[in-house]
Amino acid sequence: MDLWFLSLLVVAVDARMFCSKTKAPLELGEWKYDLKHMDSAVVENLPVSISEGQVYVYDNFFPDYIIKYIHVDNLAMRSCGASASIKNGGIGTSSVLIVLHAGINQEIRSVVDIWGEKIPEKTTRHPFMTDDAKAAKHLFKEVRAVSHNRAY
Repeated sequence: MDLWFLSLLVVAVDARMFCSKTKAPLELGEWKYDLKHMDSAVVENLPVSISEGQVYVYDNFFPDYIIKYIHVDNLAMRSCGASASIKNGGIGTSSVLIVLHAGINQEIRSVVDIWGEKIPEKTTRHPFMTDDAKAAKHLFKEVRAVSHNRAY
């Protein structure tokens, strides 16, 4: 067998690699046009030959914001790429910890996008105390109702 043909066969077999995990993106939450784009991270790690593969940890905290949408896209073309999983935080919180894992001889080429919205300012007003109730309390503060439900 010719060496040239053998090298062509190896390239063809390598190009037809079948992945045990999907290359579909990790998508959590619901994107809306009024969300704030809080962070975008591009992660590119070359393949490694250690038996555990490689791990990349994305960890971020967004004070005064709530995460509403997370998108992690696996862009690796020459390998199966990385799988993404949320280990802590996520949708409805202010922090997120995402772990990207690629197997032996696999590369990590991923984009992490985080979208959210500002937490509404906290009010000190009692939720059951309306403006009318406050006015009535102020106007009649000298009058005590001892037994206002008493039937005569």
